[in-house]
Amino acid sequence: MTLGVDYAPIIATVEPRPIAAVAARVRTEDLGQVVFGALERVHAAVRTGDYGPYWGDVVLCEGEDDGVQSLRIGVGVARRFPGLGPVAPWSTPGGEALHVTHMGAWSERLHAHKAVKDSAARLGRRLTGVHWEVHGVFDLAARARPTEVFYEAGHD
Repeated sequence: MTLGVDYAPIIATVEPRPIAAVAARVRTEDLGQVVFGALERVHAAVRTGDYGPYWGDVVLCEGEDDGVQSLRIGVGVARRFPGLGPVAPWSTPGGEALHVTHMGAWSERLHAHKAVKDSAARLGRRLTGVHWEVHGVFDLAARARPTEVFYEAGHD
């Protein structure tokens, strides 16, 4: 755990939310570079119309195979984005998810992921492998950007 942080994942029922996103297959060691570059392209695409208010930057992992993650990297939009070049309409999953909030450095958010994974059995849930992060607006008082971490879950 991050020093002084006690994560307490909860079971949440979430609705699908629209995003404008690009698809990417990424190795873990390339994640930061790919995600930040993709977000620049998606933000440029959504600025071409009125799709706000925007509710966060989203990184959705639909699965992992041999260390390569299948991602949708995008921006949460208020209404369906019609698509523009490689930026396509998508949505976050709906249904039951394990959820926790990370406040701190992006590089330390993996502690939140570990907390969710470690809590699944205790909460009587099975993780499907699909998970996503929603990166919110920088909080000046906390000097951090909240990262909401969700893992799609089913019953054991």
